[in-house]
Amino acid sequence: MKRVVSAQEMRLYERERFADGRADSLEWMERAAQGVDALLRERYGDQAALVVCGGGNNGGDGFALLRMLKNRGVRCAGVLLADADRLVGDAKTNYLRALDCGVRFEAALSDALLSQYGVLVDAMFGTGLSRPLAGEYAEAVDRMNQSGKPIVAIDLPSGVDATSGAILGCAVCAAETVTFAFYKRGQLLFPGRGCCGEVTVHPLSHEPPDGAGDVFLLERTDAARLLPRRAQDSHKGKNGRALLCVGSARYTGAALLSTAAALRVGVGLTTAAVPGAVKPAFSALPEAMAFAANGGADWDAAACEQAARLLEKSGAVCIGCGVGDGDVLPLVRAALRSGLPVVLDADALNQMAKSRQLLDMLHPNVVLTPHPVEMARLCGESAEAILADPIGVARRYAQQWNCVVLLKGATSCVSSGGEVRLNISGNPGLAKGGSGDVLSGLITGLLAQGLPAFDAACCGAYLLGAAADEALELLRERMLLARDVIEAVERTIEGW
Repeated sequence: MKRVVSAQEMRLYERERFADGRADSLEWMERAAQGVDALLRERYGDQAALVVCGGGNNGGDGFALLRMLKNRGVRCAGVLLADADRLVGDAKTNYLRALDCGVRFEAALSDALLSQYGVLVDAMFGTGLSRPLAGEYAEAVDRMNQSGKPIVAIDLPSGVDATSGAILGCAVCAAETVTFAFYKRGQLLFPGRGCCGEVTVHPLSHEPPDGAGDVFLLERTDAARLLPRRAQDSHKGKNGRALLCVGSARYTGAALLSTAAALRVGVGLTTAAVPGAVKPAFSALPEAMAFAANGGADWDAAACEQAARLLEKSGAVCIGCGVGDGDVLPLVRAALRSGLPVVLDADALNQMAKSRQLLDMLHPNVVLTPHPVEMARLCGESAEAILADPIGVARRYAQQWNCVVLLKGATSCVSSGGEVRLNISGNPGLAKGGSGDVLSGLITGLLAQGLPAFDAACCGAYLLGAAADEALELLRERMLLARDVIEAVERTIEGW
């Protein structure tokens, strides 16, 4: 996993290393510029480059980059939007070095100037920006974005809050971002993530970056490591027993999708407890055992009682996918009392929001999978507040409720109350009904096979996105259906 830092954590990291002599600030500025120069050379060859600079350390990176471009014969120029006489420290040193090797600086950015260069570099503001862009900086952002030229951002697109990903007034829309030492939270959280393009992390030191921290980015190797291994003498009894209490006459598809996902992730024995009217649909999924919990179309007290009898022989249970308005709270209580690993999703969460005493029954083997609106109902905060700080919200309520919270989104945040893991796998094709049902089925299947709740939630989230990316090789985003993701899960795991 890769560490993800806030602006404050990055400043502290630099300050500590400069203070104890492990690093030199001017040398780090040089290495930062080398990272950007390497990317420009790889992606854009010797195309003429215009570097738009501010007066701080981000501008200093830009000054050092200009010197490197000039020395290797690339046609380049700088635009300095700050007062040259007020430059200080490393930024001033690199500005004077750039002048000494013949770099030309313009005092303003114009469309005519932009037209003369093939690639633009944003060196105005990095992680230190804390106020909305205005004046000549906002004008420069607008001109750069409207130019149609590819933009490479140094450390962070100017205008993106490094910690929250919020847009401070306006922001550069970069095709590439070269960041240093660690990912920044704002590069992985929307809307900032949408401005960063492809993010490359360039090291500033020969020593490995300090791994201490509590926010991390999930990667393929992490998910692959978490997947339970199969013994050669494996049989269905060894591979877990999953119970999915799902579906209603109106939402038959949710029951099929969640159950199929549990099967596909490798559960040995999978049982779907559904209202009687839903059971005939399971002729399309013969690998699963379908149990009619009642004779009706929706969940009721009798169905909850019948389904609860299945808990004793189950290794993990999922409640909520497609249950609609049927009352599943008696079943939720029984599942929580059992101590089994439990996944609560969709309408189970919405019903819990109206019966908050159930939150006191949550335990570390429970995974909640809300999207921001469901989370707002559960915790009483606004959806806007949740979207503004998804990392903090996931951590805070996982700790308060003593469970695992998987706060879904284009960047999903998973926490057990301390560490937070971010998942960015997937594509916009997942923005369709049924994707959440697949996710719940995957997590339930992993829980049934013995994964701890936090690991199962992380692995399931990554696997859903990775399988969607696999499916996207064959289908365009608009054509991607949730069942395509299920079919791609097998190919994805085999590829690991």
